[in-house]
Amino acid sequence: MKNIVPKVTSNLSKMWIKIKNIENTLFPELKEEFGELSSKETKLIKILDFAEIENHITVVKITNPPKDREEMARAFIAKSVYNMQTTRDLIDRLKIDRTLRVLCGWRYANIIPSESKFSRVFGELSQNSIAQKVHEKFVESYLSETVFMYNASDATAIPLRQKVAKKEKVEEESKPIVKRKRGRPKKGEKVNLKKPSILKKQKEMETTQEMLSLLSTECAIGVKKNAKGYKETWRGGKLHISVVDGDIPITAIYTGANIHDSSVALPLMKETSRKVKYLYDLQDAGYDANVIREYSTHLGHRPIVDVNPKNSKVLKEQIALKKEEKKKFELIQMRLSTDIEHYNQRSMVERVNAYLKDNYGCNKIYYQGANKVASVLAFGILSICIHQSLKLTT
Repeated sequence: MKNIVPKVTSNLSKMWIKIKNIENTLFPELKEEFGELSSKETKLIKILDFAEIENHITVVKITNPPKDREEMARAFIAKSVYNMQTTRDLIDRLKIDRTLRVLCGWRYANIIPSESKFSRVFGELSQNSIAQKVHEKFVESYLSETVFMYNASDATAIPLRQKVAKKEKVEEESKPIVKRKRGRPKKGEKVNLKKPSILKKQKEMETTQEMLSLLSTECAIGVKKNAKGYKETWRGGKLHISVVDGDIPITAIYTGANIHDSSVALPLMKETSRKVKYLYDLQDAGYDANVIREYSTHLGHRPIVDVNPKNSKVLKEQIALKKEEKKKFELIQMRLSTDIEHYNQRSMVERVNAYLKDNYGCNKIYYQGANKVASVLAFGILSICIHQSLKLTT
């Protein structure tokens, strides 16, 4: 404990000192130039200053070096912070908002690049995963030594406006496959062994890249049950995120909509454990699998995963009984059991999903292709991570 406390203090104090420097030196100069700053402008300045995205842009200076790369990278963060849905909205705002334009790096409206150039540069940023790298660098610099209590994981639907990817046809044998009867095989009978599940394959893998290689990122059809128990379908993808105390997203992984939540549980826990320290893994019934619980324990955490009743009447009765007990405890104002109290903290991941879609420009995504869609989401996750982390110092 003696080794942890000084590191945590210095980590948070480093963030606090930087905020004070911004407020005491940069803000007064900007107020003299542009007048009183709005809350949105103040928020953007802090996020841009902590992100330092320009340090991750590599410009090769040959005969005709590319221009405006750093400015456009900053503008895409602004697009997320200002909750803009399209690049056209961003360009229109840059042309009329002098403060925003200067914060991004342009002094005059007539030098702002065209929409086609913005789109082309965004493709380059997406290909190089710039937003993801900046997010990881921020976590490493300011959060890696902080000890968090909880890590909650969940997935959210990402509807897209593109065609579903066609599945490749697998060559089938000429003879039709005959289903065998249940029970012990006869002498000499050949039995086709079941393929191991994705979770079992991932458990034996060492790197996150190997685990993710089993998951598709192509546009697909997703199906889920809503809070009322009705099935909902959408066309597009899924964003799987891990969130720690303070509504701070640490890891985000984009997949196709047809990928089950549990298939991304192991890489999420592995990556989050590599980046920060925490105690509990909180997951809903979609992650109910012994492999996930064992992997969480192996990483040094305590898993609290909701039970999926599936087709078991016994489990359904037990869950109904727990709900009745919860209502009775609330009526007589008594504390619930420790595990239930811990599990209730899982709502932080649902709040981050709401922030992303309602406040950070990810409600409707018009880009196509997994790289670009993942990059739009990554800019939103980066902005949320920095904004929520700065609250730790206040």
